Amino acid sequence: MTTTARRARARAIVFVVVAAALFLMPAYRQVFGLRSRFVRDWELFNEVGVGLVVAEFAVRGADGRETPVDRYAAVGRPDRAAAPRWLRSMQGETGLLRVAGELCTRLGPVDLRARASIATMDGWVPLHAGEHDLCRPLPPRPPVAGARPRGHEDR
Repeated sequence: MTTTARRARARAIVFVVVAAALFLMPAYRQVFGLRSRFVRDWELFNEVGVGLVVAEFAVRGADGRETPVDRYAAVGRPDRAAAPRWLRSMQGETGLLRVAGELCTRLGPVDLRARASIATMDGWVPLHAGEHDLCRPLPPRPPVAGARPRGHEDR
């Protein structure tokens, strides 16, 4: 066997070993339930949506009736695709309050309510249930547990 053939065979063996390791490493933890400091857990797309807020806004009238508000039309961007990112995907309670502040500015003196939920690692958790006028200062609230992504070692 020539030197070139040996090198090609060695490269092929190394490629197969590395490819097999990459293919089988996720199964080490996910299938067999084993842990090792040398084999990291498979966390692709883990915690991608954590902290995302979904909300429906409404203006409450003096009689207690609520009228839904389209946040895109109220801000002057009826096309969702043309809306700025902070308006399309609210991140955390601060993102919700930013959108609410913009709506309060655009709509004038109104009683703005929101029914909102925030994504956590344990599922969707209610954030606001329409109990407060978002155009007025809110009372202090504790942060929602699990609503912020963890820090990873490799970031």
